Order: sequence, then structure tokens, then C-alpha cells
Amino acid sequence: MLSSTACFTFIFLLCQLTGPAACGVLKKLVGALGGSVNFPLNLSADPIDSIIWVFNTTTLVTIQPKLADKKALIIVTQHRNKERVNFPHEGYSLKLSKLKKNDSGVYRVEIHSSTLQDPLTQEYELRVYEHCTRGKCSKYTLFHCANTPKGGEIPLTAHVARHTKEIYP
Repeated sequence: MLSSTACFTFIFLLCQLTGPAACGVLKKLVGALGGSVNFPLNLSADPIDSIIWVFNTTTLVTIQPKLADKKALIIVTQHRNKERVNFPHEGYSLKLSKLKKNDSGVYRVEIHSSTLQDPLTQEYELRVYEHCTRGKCSKYTLFHCANTPKGGEIPLTAHVARHTKEIYP
């Protein structure tokens, strides 16, 4: 039987073989149909050679960060997403607009740096729900509709979506 030190070493080595290093736990995000959502990104690697945003298995955007004398090079890989993709405040956090139902899924950002053996990654799970209008609510938006002021909009939050799913499984 392996000693605890040998077991720890084995697990550590096994984790090194599993691929890119994870920056954190899966972040769950929600958005309203037709609205927008921000995928927050806190960069911890320096220097950064490239940043790649992926949806399921499809590359959305590749970024070469700005240098002292050059602006960032942003390549949106699919023409239909050019107007929907934005990076507010000259940062690298992704903002996706004009949300569609099929935007729901897993998003991943990979941060590549010459100082790291493997890229740092962060994963997000996005759920897109119907926009709530009075008198027209699905089982996922009913709870949200009841809390929307007349003539106003309140963004659908993860808290509301979670409770909606609990009330209407």
C-alpha cells in the first residue's frame, strides 16, 4: 500500500497530466433572451501571449493583448458574432449581446503565457431564459415576472432562476 506522501505525490502528478490549469470553479451565469451577459475575467498571468474564448467546442474569439505601441488584436472567428461580441473598458472580459436560446451552454477562456506550461482556464455555464413580459410567462420566468415592476425591467439573476427551478421543476 502506498504511504500518504507517495499517494499525495501520485495524485499531484495525475492532476498535472489532466490538461490546462483551472483558475476557479465553474461560474454560472444567466441572461434574458435578447439581452446581454458579461463573462468576468481576472487575469493573473503576466505576460499574456493570447486569450481564447471558446463556446462548447467552437472558438469564438482569439485575442493578442495590446503592447506598448499596438492595440489589442481581436479576431472574432464567426462573422455572425462580430456585432454581438464586445470587450468593455478595453479589458478582456467578454460581453455577449443579443442573446439567443442556443447561446446557453459552456464557455471557456484560456489564458496563454510563455511563463506557464499549460494555459490557465476558467469555465462558465450560461443559461438563457425568455424575457419576461406581463401576461406571458413560462415556468422559468413566472417567478421573475411577479417581481418585475410595472413598465420596468429587472435582470434575471442566478438567484431568481435557481428558485424558479425549485418552484417549477
